[in-house]
Amino acid sequence: MLTTVALFLAAGTLSGCAATQAPAPIESTAPTAEATTAPTETPPVFASNDEALAAAEAAYSNYLAAGDAAGAIDSDSWKEFLALSTGPEHDATVQSRELMQQKGWSFAGRTQFDSMVVQSSKPLPNSTWEIRTYLCLDLSATDTVNETGDSVVSHDGTQRSPMLVVFVTPNENSHQLLISESPLWSGSDFCS
Repeated sequence: MLTTVALFLAAGTLSGCAATQAPAPIESTAPTAEATTAPTETPPVFASNDEALAAAEAAYSNYLAAGDAAGAIDSDSWKEFLALSTGPEHDATVQSRELMQQKGWSFAGRTQFDSMVVQSSKPLPNSTWEIRTYLCLDLSATDTVNETGDSVVSHDGTQRSPMLVVFVTPNENSHQLLISESPLWSGSDFCS
């Protein structure tokens, strides 16, 4: 976590040091090494885990609020909500919404979360950034109802679920975070 960021920063500061060319021996036909410019590292988008956590908390709060307020498929609010996700999360969101529409179900309430912690924060090979977090998703103030207003969700279990939520930046040097995955955590329940 912090070690990864520290190593990344160290690599960036060392990249400005380039070897100077050694003079070639006058009577030698051996090839000589030529100085080349060292590759420059892109500075980290998030300088610390605290900064990454703050960005992830803001992005996820925005994502949940937009999802709670999203209207029908193809509405402006639905398109704005979808614009906050990418990859598997985006695809799963579309599939879930289509299924709900087919069944005549609708969502009501306010989705919340707490206890977010950063598992890792690192650059990806394509120069974007990834933040992996653990959090507790709280559905206690939500419901899914059918066309007659009856709940289609069982309320006898826990309303808080442990999640692994992955955020990515859409391009290098962007501070915007998109949700790319949000599976249930398969390990021990840290939300109990």
